[in-house]
Amino acid sequence: MASGTGMLLVYIISWGIVFGTFVHYYHKRKAQALSKLEAWYPEHKEREIYYSLINLQKSTPEAVPPATLRAALFRRAMTDIMRALDIKMNKQTLMNLVKSGAMSEELLHQFNAAEAENDAEMMSVVQEAEKLQKGWGGSIFFAASEMVNNTRLRELREEMLRLDFESANCARSVMMESMSDEERKKATTEGTKENEQLTKKDIILSSIFNMPIGEGVKVAAAAQAKHKAEMQKKEQEKAKLSAKNEPQPKGEQSETEKPAKAETEQISKSDGEKAEAASSDDSENKKLAEVAISS
Repeated sequence: MASGTGMLLVYIISWGIVFGTFVHYYHKRKAQALSKLEAWYPEHKEREIYYSLINLQKSTPEAVPPATLRAALFRRAMTDIMRALDIKMNKQTLMNLVKSGAMSEELLHQFNAAEAENDAEMMSVVQEAEKLQKGWGGSIFFAASEMVNNTRLRELREEMLRLDFESANCARSVMMESMSDEERKKATTEGTKENEQLTKKDIILSSIFNMPIGEGVKVAAAAQAKHKAEMQKKEQEKAKLSAKNEPQPKGEQSETEKPAKAETEQISKSDGEKAEAASSDDSENKKLAEVAISS
């Protein structure tokens, strides 16, 4: 009985040792794999620029004024704010994808490491701001977030402006191309219904460019003409390439053969004319001989 209990204990202890060894090496490999993961954000150019300015100021203080350092740090804070917003927007989606098995956990670890790194970076920015100007550390990220919002609004306005221009220019072009010659004359004549429609399109284009009514249309027409010329040039080049690559039919003659054939035809034609002239001379001589004999 005692020997059986001893064997059971040995069996349990041996399995415990095997399991513990497996867990140890598993976590060790996992830690090594996590340490080899690429960074979520591979580089931070603004931070590198700031520290390069710091090093330059240490060697030559007059080369880097304090205003330049503050501007570089402010740009660095803006980048940190944009990364923080990006992390906040994508975190929940990434966690759901990892839970569903669509993505590996390594990607989530990489994302969490990027979040921790960005938090440490923001703390470093606050400390640097306090060094440059006392009390600035508490307000630098507030001002940076305002600047980021303004930048995104400006980009959104530019995109909306581009879409409005394309829509208005397309509507005007379609309207003009669908008109007959008579309708186009009416469109350029004041007081007609077609002219009112065209004027509305012109007003929209001019308001987009913030120009007088005629100038906006000129800009749109120039852009459209340039695009049309580029398309025609591409079509011509394509036609030339296809003409070169097409095999020549057997019945057709090449460009070099055509002049040679024309020349031979001309020579044969001249020879025929000479022969006809000679035969006509012979017949006249015969007639003269007959007249002489009869006389």
